[in-house]
Parts: sequence; structure tokens; C-alpha cells
Amino acid sequence: MSSVHWVRPDIAGDIVAFAFAPGAAPPREIRIRKELCERMLAQMPSDERATVVGCGRLGSPVGVPLVVDPDLPVFPGFEVVRTRPWDVAA
Repeated sequence: MSSVHWVRPDIAGDIVAFAFAPGAAPPREIRIRKELCERMLAQMPSDERATVVGCGRLGSPVGVPLVVDPDLPVFPGFEVVRTRPWDVAA
């Protein structure tokens, strides 16, 4: 018998982890489908949800702009737009 237990998905945590993956260019913006955004916000504590809704950013300390995009594919339901090398100050 396994001691591994199912844990509820953490949509915001998974998206932020993907956005800030080691070795990847810094995120410039996170685009997300409306349905996934609604599910993500429903999972958040009310104070965190209010911060995301109020400032339109996900993650901390500063956060990445969060843009609802209904044209994204259903799976995975989000995409991370990354900075281009020439956008990063040297």
C-alpha cells in the first residue's frame, strides 16, 4: 500500500512555478483562459484573491501581469510570455 495521498491541485502555484522555471527567460506576462482563471481564484484565500484581482498580477513579490485570453487552447489553459533577450537590461 502506498503512503502517497492525493493533494488538491494548486493552479496558481503550478503556473507561478512554471513561469519562474530555472533556466527559463523571465516571465513578461501570463495569459490564462477565463475558466481556468475563475477556478484558480476560487482556490485562493480571500486576501490573496483580492490582491490578484485588484492589481491584475500573479506571484510575488511584484508579480507578473495576468491577462485573460479566451483564445488560448483548453489545455493547458495558460501560457507564459517571456522576455526576449534584447528586452532585458544588461
